Amino acid sequence: MTDAPGLTRREFVEAAAVAGAGLTLAISFQGCRAAPPPAGGAPFAPNAFLRVRSDGAVIVVIGRSEMGQGPTTALAMVVAEELDCDWERVSFEQAPAHTAYHDAFHRGQITGDSVSIRTSWLPMREAGAIGRAMLVTAAARVWGVEASACRTEGGAVHHDPSGQTLEYGELATRAAEVPVPDDVHLKDPSEFTLIGLSLPRLDTPDKVRGTAGFGLDTRLPDQLYASVERCPVFGGRV
Repeated sequence: MTDAPGLTRREFVEAAAVAGAGLTLAISFQGCRAAPPPAGGAPFAPNAFLRVRSDGAVIVVIGRSEMGQGPTTALAMVVAEELDCDWERVSFEQAPAHTAYHDAFHRGQITGDSVSIRTSWLPMREAGAIGRAMLVTAAARVWGVEASACRTEGGAVHHDPSGQTLEYGELATRAAEVPVPDDVHLKDPSEFTLIGLSLPRLDTPDKVRGTAGFGLDTRLPDQLYASVERCPVFGGRV
């Protein structure tokens, strides 16, 4: 997990607007609202689940905790599948605490009961599909063609009749100006190219290098620690 340079967790949660080159996409779970931007303007940061940078990198913000079963990789795959991006350019960030990452099963931001995929499956697919639709619209505007004449593959929008191609990074700034569509087309399972594959987990490299961040690593000013005190003698009292 890597924080954006100079960006605090609070700013990450509060950010709800684009303040730089790239595409910021906010998708809310049912019943959740995006946080308002802070006074003075929001920094360039994602405000929900998907960020497409102007260098073509795709960052998926994961609202479930990684406890060994691989939801960080699996949910990133779900978004990347619908986004039609280059998997080699996908990374993830752990979401901060915020109602935008609540799920309908637990009614909170909780990981457990093996429901991470079940509760996030549709919202994460929609997040990727909406991002794809906005990028296609941006490309169609550049070329002056119908969006229906374009297709996506490998992190780029293609217009086969003219042979033109624009990568997502080139379109990120323009896509940020495209209205978020109310409805999007989700892939038929027969079209899946990532979902169902066994891919190397995104969290493994940082764990191997010892750079992964865990709750136990948290250090705050004047931090206090709680411990359970037990009587040293069997049958004794506190």
